Amino acid sequence: MSTSAQSSHPLLSGLLGLAMLVTLPSSAAAPAEDRAAQVGLCLKIRRDEPVKAVALAHRLLQATDLSIEDELKTLSCLGIAAGLSGEPEQALIAAERMERRVGERPDLTPDLKMRAYSQAGSIYQGAGHIHSAEAAYLRAYEVSSRLDAHDAALVQAATLTNIGLIHADYLDSPDVADEYYRKALAVAATVGLEDPLILHNHALNLISLGRNTEAMAVITQGEAMAKAKQAHAVLDRLHAERAGLWILQGKRTQAKPLLDAAIRSQEASQDFPGLAGSLAKRSILQRQSGDAPGALATARRAWALVDGQPQPQKQREVLLAWMAAHAAMGQSDQALAVGARLHALEMESLKQQRLELLADLQARSESADAQRELEQLRHQAQISALNDDKAQLLRRAGGALLGLLVIAGVGFGLLQRRKNRQLRAVSATDPLTGLRNRRAAGDALQAMAAQRASPGMRHVLFLIDIDHFKKVNDGFGHHAGDDVLVGIADALRALCRPGDVIARWGGEEFLMACPDLTAAQACTVAARLHERLGGARELAPGRAWDLTVSLGFAPFPFFEEGREGWEYAIRLADRALYAAKDRRNAWAGLWGRALPDGTSAANVLEEPESAVRGGHVDLMASYAIERLPKVVMRAA
Repeated sequence: MSTSAQSSHPLLSGLLGLAMLVTLPSSAAAPAEDRAAQVGLCLKIRRDEPVKAVALAHRLLQATDLSIEDELKTLSCLGIAAGLSGEPEQALIAAERMERRVGERPDLTPDLKMRAYSQAGSIYQGAGHIHSAEAAYLRAYEVSSRLDAHDAALVQAATLTNIGLIHADYLDSPDVADEYYRKALAVAATVGLEDPLILHNHALNLISLGRNTEAMAVITQGEAMAKAKQAHAVLDRLHAERAGLWILQGKRTQAKPLLDAAIRSQEASQDFPGLAGSLAKRSILQRQSGDAPGALATARRAWALVDGQPQPQKQREVLLAWMAAHAAMGQSDQALAVGARLHALEMESLKQQRLELLADLQARSESADAQRELEQLRHQAQISALNDDKAQLLRRAGGALLGLLVIAGVGFGLLQRRKNRQLRAVSATDPLTGLRNRRAAGDALQAMAAQRASPGMRHVLFLIDIDHFKKVNDGFGHHAGDDVLVGIADALRALCRPGDVIARWGGEEFLMACPDLTAAQACTVAARLHERLGGARELAPGRAWDLTVSLGFAPFPFFEEGREGWEYAIRLADRALYAAKDRRNAWAGLWGRALPDGTSAANVLEEPESAVRGGHVDLMASYAIERLPKVVMRAA
């Protein structure tokens, strides 16, 4: 779960925390009292005695007469306890089984489904599987629409907050997180919910965005709410954040007593993640006051509280304070060692995200393959029908009267040409979107490649992929997915220039090729496509989807004075797309300079990372990026 303290509202506290399934309603026959007591005990000790809870959960799950409610409760206990006891594989198995069991039981109440999905999301998030966590939270959010308005709003506020935490803690996307926190606050306001925890998370995110004045106002609002609700843990964290902002403003005299009081309270309540963040701020205060050794000791104490824990935001904060303390003492080697820990932390998070991304790409690829096969069958049926028409015309023409032979021949020729045109059009057109299909796009790209680009310019390929498209099909139905694809196609038609090539490249992937662009113009086109193709879309009555896309581009010829064709460029555009998909809702591009001596274009294609590092290929993106993710190349 997040680094934030628990909410004071009973229902929202259950949703934001990891104890939600304790209050699950029972729709089946009541189990034996000892069984119910054991399930309750498992949920009670899963945090304080996780090893015992794991063993108890395994014994309970061996029972053959366990009701579905008790099974979900026990899986919840197992997932949380296993994560805390250092067994993430068991935790993930428990979460996956929870989701599978809910899917197998269509008779479950919406309340039970919602709580199970939300709990599975908490387990995934605790294990660092943030894409799975987000998917589970979105399922909970969808199911919540079937609850009464008040409970639905509480669930939605909690779910939006959890997704915001994922973007803030794991995806380094504070802008996206800010949108989710604002939505959570708006939903909470509709039912009069006042929860200082949401305000705390929102303030923390505003600080990371550098919007300190706005953050201070949110902190003031949250402090007043926390006092009224007697949410002491949240109040302590808000006080610490206020002190942190004062330190940034140079108000050390005001910051110190407030921070000291928060630390004493967090020590007493054993809010260790919150205490770690407060100690990191004390370390900064000590360093600025000239006490570098004290700052170093405080930072080390803070690290001991979060080392090995799923607290990425607090870990980053502590490591930065620790590194700064070493630097203040002139200990450059030690500072670099701490920096290496920070880098390793970021790389481990990226590694896990990429593993999940590859799994998602594989699932989408399989779905796209099935879709292409279906479309090929449709094409074959259309072509067969046209050939039948053609054959029928031949038979009719053969029986025409000799006196009308000339007239019939002229008419037949016209009809035959018309049918041939239709046949060629069907063979070259994607039946859903009306755009060129992959084969026809290849022909158009070949023709574009034959035209020499203007001096200082090159032709540029853009690959565009819809993010989370499988969730559209799964959550809204394939008809909604078709509407999204048609909408993207229409938007591309409106955005393209005369002479541009646009096509449906396969599945949810589109292609756009533009002649005569500089590298700067290609970046401008990528940014415009990224902005115009995304946005909220109503895919069902009263249900919107925030559509985002990722783009990758590369020019052809790829190198200055090079002769690489569009097939070469599309493979490098694919590499850039993978980099953008690694971030999601982003664009990236590769642009070759001069081909280095002793290196072939084929070598660069196999290892573009080396060319980027050597300065022979420029890597451009809508976000800070230093290297390409390692992927298995796809054929053009």
